[in-house]
Amino acid sequence: MSASISPSLAVAHHTPEDALVYRELGMWADETLPDVVERNAARDPGGLCAADGHVEITFAEARDRAWSLAGGLARRGIGPGDRVVVQIPNVVDAVVTHYAIARLGAVCVPRMPIYRRREVMDTVLRTDAKALIVADRHRGFDHASMALEIAEQIPSLTTVVVLGEAPPGGVAYASLLAGEPYTGPGPTADDVHVILFTSGSTADPKGVVHSFNTLASCARGLNLVLGHDTTHRAFVPSPVMHQTGINAGLLSAALGGFAVVLQPVWEPARALELISRYGCTHSNGATPFVKMLADAYRPAEHDLSRFRMFGCGGAPIPPAVVHLAQDVLGCQLVAVYGQTESCLQTITRLDDPVERVASSDGRAVPGMRITLLDDDGNPVRGGEEGEICSRGPSVMLGYWRDERATSATFDQDGWLHSGDLGRMDADGYLRVTGRKKDIIIRGGVKIAAREIEELLLEHPAITDVAVVAMPDARLGERICAYVVPADGPEPVLSEISAYLKTHGVAMQKLPERVEVIQALPRTVTGKIEKFRLRAHIADLIEVERTQLR
Repeated sequence: MSASISPSLAVAHHTPEDALVYRELGMWADETLPDVVERNAARDPGGLCAADGHVEITFAEARDRAWSLAGGLARRGIGPGDRVVVQIPNVVDAVVTHYAIARLGAVCVPRMPIYRRREVMDTVLRTDAKALIVADRHRGFDHASMALEIAEQIPSLTTVVVLGEAPPGGVAYASLLAGEPYTGPGPTADDVHVILFTSGSTADPKGVVHSFNTLASCARGLNLVLGHDTTHRAFVPSPVMHQTGINAGLLSAALGGFAVVLQPVWEPARALELISRYGCTHSNGATPFVKMLADAYRPAEHDLSRFRMFGCGGAPIPPAVVHLAQDVLGCQLVAVYGQTESCLQTITRLDDPVERVASSDGRAVPGMRITLLDDDGNPVRGGEEGEICSRGPSVMLGYWRDERATSATFDQDGWLHSGDLGRMDADGYLRVTGRKKDIIIRGGVKIAAREIEELLLEHPAITDVAVVAMPDARLGERICAYVVPADGPEPVLSEISAYLKTHGVAMQKLPERVEVIQALPRTVTGKIEKFRLRAHIADLIEVERTQLR
């Protein structure tokens, strides 16, 4: 185990007995990412490894380019265990860079291109990163200048590598490819592989530490459950600087021996063109992506004959969207549930009926154990709500340099506490019902926002919804529903209340305010940023209160 994280954190929940089971299941192995890259290059050297619509690279070319980049980084003093922050979009060199850092035995710290100076500097400081790799510009923003400004303030950041045109002080990415490839020792599968920072949508971001085995077990589980093999091709619009893009895209493709097709900026018509051109078979993304694809689909222009599956997570999937995917796109939706700390936990199967996909978040992937616990740490009875807790091969090693948070997240029996609430049926299918912190307390009554949201998503005049607490002087909190309207008249409070009453919703659970909004604020991976909505409604109420004085 790498010395960059306390060994006690790594073994507290992955016992030797657990490790043996994970290896017997094929979820853990001695194989490292460099081993996988070498295997693909030897098996199919001329086969497509990665494409982004502008650049294509074969398995052999990807290996050679990555090992050369590793050599260039080594000559800059980057070695085993060193942290390298990477902030580049979904382009072919994102794949190459991940391979190169792994070949060195260094630790990749990916950050999505949406982040700016404050977040990137914080990441560099918290991980003591020696190198920062950025694109020169992306979507009009000058990442290179930002990176060099950060380096001026952090002396330990010795190298800023720029993909594209490097300004003075930066190291051109291409220049690192010119020397000899790296031939030194590589990592083990149990060394620290990445540090993934949480989205911070509900709390301060935390650095989640994964070995190659813990991270790769998620990709292995996806490939096993969904039947991915060397004949498949993944379309990846999700950032490969995020857990979803890394696992469902980069690592799933590498371990399965198939190509990954990247999209740097989401645009549904362009996505369909790439899926058609490369014969992509599957993808993953936020649920709204599915409707966007269906709206942009033109049978005369787009060939989706090989496209068979789209994975959605982070929000309930309305039955209408499942039917839309089948009827228009010709693919099956699968519901997935996981988090950065545990990667993939549950998934529906390709042969599950529409009702299963729309009403559950799937059942456990191989090797993953899930239990629902009450507030006292006791298992709940079947069908009752409890906190979703897990143990399994894809569970993190711990939080980076934060033993207090790690200890608070794992209980004494080694279960990872997710902070999510859920119910499980007799067949082991899980339904996420909300966050423990996403509870509205109205006059002492606890109300789960997710329950109201799922009902409102079925309303014909609503395409998206988020239910949040708004402050109230008498009751403490009341319910506000932010709704995105469908085509036609905007839904009003009285109509929404009447609709919910027909579904047997108790009076105290009815929203007492509706705010119509054109789009909900979301992270780049599709999570609704409810803290923004709570702040917005609190500000509105304060303004209204002030005006009434």
